[in-house]
Amino acid sequence: MEQRQTISQIAECVISEMERMQYSPATISTFRVKAKQLSRYVQEKTGTDYFTEELGRRYLADTIGFPFAENRWLTSPEASHIRCVRRIGEYQLYGAVLRNHAKNAKTLDGWELGDEKIIAAYVESVQTADNSDATKKLRIHHIRQFYEFLASRKVSGIHDISAQIISDYAASLQGESPVYMKHRLATLRFYFRFLKQKSILECDWSFAVPKVIAPKNLNVPALWSREELERLLKSIDRGSPAGKRDYAIILLVVQLGLRIADVSALRLDSLKWERNELEFIQHKTGNRVTQPLLEDVGWAIIDYIKYGRPKAESPFVFLTANAPYTPMKSGSIGCILDRHRARCGIEKKNGAVSGMHSLCHAMARRLLEQGTELSTVANIMGHTSYASTSPYLKVDIEGLRECALSLGEALTDA
Repeated sequence: MEQRQTISQIAECVISEMERMQYSPATISTFRVKAKQLSRYVQEKTGTDYFTEELGRRYLADTIGFPFAENRWLTSPEASHIRCVRRIGEYQLYGAVLRNHAKNAKTLDGWELGDEKIIAAYVESVQTADNSDATKKLRIHHIRQFYEFLASRKVSGIHDISAQIISDYAASLQGESPVYMKHRLATLRFYFRFLKQKSILECDWSFAVPKVIAPKNLNVPALWSREELERLLKSIDRGSPAGKRDYAIILLVVQLGLRIADVSALRLDSLKWERNELEFIQHKTGNRVTQPLLEDVGWAIIDYIKYGRPKAESPFVFLTANAPYTPMKSGSIGCILDRHRARCGIEKKNGAVSGMHSLCHAMARRLLEQGTELSTVANIMGHTSYASTSPYLKVDIEGLRECALSLGEALTDA
């Protein structure tokens, strides 16, 4: 029988793993201090040095008053205590150090409010549905947000639901975009139908969920002028590893129209240097796509791989700049544009789509202005319907002329 490890022993194992994963010395030192505090607390309470999840919760409650009554961000010391407890618990359970502990978490677990089995059945139904992985994750995330709202209203579970609570939840989404509200409430409607179908609830509460009308193609794609694109790229510090990475990523989106999910999933073996081509499975369609690897894009990727990419055994091209080095997630890639746009003083245009995908808009409009067939642009963008491509035409002629850069001359001075 395997001997149970003490908190002190687990902490040493965690520290060894963190060192192997190249966490910073400061992060490791903070964990060591918090682990000793946790160990002392448990010994004072139990006379032993053995960890349980219940003791972890009691420690956080007594030390920092967690979970908090109000909804707020964690301070750095509070986050350090929570990370320590999570890492000790995870290593005891899985024998590994897991990455990404959310700083704004409200609870360690138990967000299901006693509906664990119901949620598990719902999650299983979502996972087996014929939807993309992104859609599955979003549906689960939306239900978690709904349960967090229920907790804030002191509702003990789904069996205590009422039309008023549903109405209050919908009202809490006021101020969000119509598309966001539509998706949140559609997920809730889907959940209530699931509960009725499985005879978990007698009443099908989907009728009480308000419907939100979100016009298609509501937002005008952001217009990126040549001057703005040049300012954006020149603002990136290409002398730093993160800067080399960000520059290559933005060039890929501007020049080739790659979506952030495709950038995130791009692998080293997708780079066909002998043919000067990029070959990958498009996330949106599942189709294999081949695109020319333009000279400036290729050199930017080479510069990153040779002089900026961490020396990590990963098949993916773009990795996090800080240890442990893991593939860049779509959300992190999406933040790159906001960070550099703010740095060079390019303001977000009111009413315009101005995230990373707006750079794809610029590429699509540029191709259309050059006379490229709409069907070709649709294929590049991964659109199965021309209706999806039509927003790129939603600009004035002068705006199109301003963005009419040839792929060969685009940003050569950047």
